[in-house]
Amino acid sequence: MATRFDPPFLIGIDVGTRSVRAIAFDARGRRAAQAARPTPARMIGGGRGEYDPDRLFATVTDCLAEVARSLAGGPVAGLAVGSVGESCVLLGDSGRSLAPSLVWFDRRTEAAARELAETIGPDRIFQITGIAIDPTLTLCKLAWMRAHWPEAMGRARRVLNIADWIAFRLTGVAATEPTLASRTLCFDIHERRWSEELLGLAGLDPALLPPVMASGTALGPVRPEVLAEAGLAGRPLVATGGHDHLCGSYAAGITRPGMLLDSLGTAEAVLLATAFPLLDPAVMRRGFVQGAIETHRPLSYLGGGINSSGGAVEWFRALTGQAAHEALIAEARAVEPGSQGVVFLPHLVYSPPPAPDTSARGAFIGLTAHADRGALFRAVLEGLAMQARLMVDAMAALPGITPPTEIRAIGGSSRNALFLEIKANVYGRPVTVVDEPEATALGAALLGGVAAGLWPDLDAALAAIEQRHHTVDPDPVLAGRYDALHRSVFERLHATLTPLNQALAGFDRKAELVPA
Repeated sequence: MATRFDPPFLIGIDVGTRSVRAIAFDARGRRAAQAARPTPARMIGGGRGEYDPDRLFATVTDCLAEVARSLAGGPVAGLAVGSVGESCVLLGDSGRSLAPSLVWFDRRTEAAARELAETIGPDRIFQITGIAIDPTLTLCKLAWMRAHWPEAMGRARRVLNIADWIAFRLTGVAATEPTLASRTLCFDIHERRWSEELLGLAGLDPALLPPVMASGTALGPVRPEVLAEAGLAGRPLVATGGHDHLCGSYAAGITRPGMLLDSLGTAEAVLLATAFPLLDPAVMRRGFVQGAIETHRPLSYLGGGINSSGGAVEWFRALTGQAAHEALIAEARAVEPGSQGVVFLPHLVYSPPPAPDTSARGAFIGLTAHADRGALFRAVLEGLAMQARLMVDAMAALPGITPPTEIRAIGGSSRNALFLEIKANVYGRPVTVVDEPEATALGAALLGGVAAGLWPDLDAALAAIEQRHHTVDPDPVLAGRYDALHRSVFERLHATLTPLNQALAGFDRKAELVPA
């Protein structure tokens, strides 16, 4: 029997590392239509890549048109965009893009990051932004563009993050919100405004940055020409969206301090909601990130990320002839916890918090002749889970932070039941899994609904939709076994391998540091 949907519809757009998705939900949060396209990125090699901003918007338009056809005239009330962070688009007087956009993980900006650190000082940057200098952050990209694309930078009148660029092309209104602003390295996380001090020291005009509004703020209706091209019915309002992981947190109901989000995508983000940002320099030294959140109430978050999480799974699949996920999971489930003594260190793209290290490399240890494919794949899942626990334990040890009261998981890898069982046992805590795999799109759609007036705020939106989730409880025996493995082996592994990894770096000068 076909599902009867409750219009009006809301659309969440998710511009991710690998794909662009547009998904329509009805007023009860049920998925009604969807479309996806590969993210149009040109990889150059050596950890470098670029988006063509106009192609990116055309891809979004294609997805919207496919969704509109599926809705067959069903009215759309609102939409918003969640996207990768850090990447930015330069706009000229005409409102068109002036140059390519560096992909979020582009590393050609490392020299620019070092220069900013020397000019401003890492301590001062942390005091203002709550984060450490990282070459991927927007300010480093802008410094690189000024040195290498001076003509485009000289003509730039506005700088927008990717989600903001898509919203601008939809409405003609330039704005951003705190979660994306927090990834620029020029946002004052305490005052929640652009830092004129940092921008001035970096030699950038504060007028380049757009107004900062709460997520879910109505920007305006979709422009008539875009509406006609996409074929959307109704008069949808576009809202400010946000960073993809944080949009996913809205769908997961992360609305109060102490709740932890484990967002399982190509990269994995582990984010703890806090009442205020921390001033402790240990946050910077240990590689954690902080950011501001604002829907109808201000929050902050503290967290870290594994650059290759779902990416590590795809890397392993590629090594095994693109083995089906189902086959690998079945083989891994047949292996006892502990993977026959094999441990995987998931540092395929650097080492994450609490011990950030750009010379780090991944590793399997404990290999024997009887370690089969299932044991190795289980070790990959266990290693990813133990790396996430390492981050959570280190966050909880910071002054002013208490262990999370609740853990919620979202993202594509949350569909791997074995992985979630391993995570619950490694954490030693229940994990609530949001059953909607497209949580980023759902969170963005809810913001669109708030902007359109369907609900007064995000809490009301969450209360109105059908929230589907289930809880994975730890097994006390297995939790104890994983705790012993974590403490006796995994916690020591990165430090033990560091001198060897530094020696190996000289043998791999051509490594392409692109997320696996």
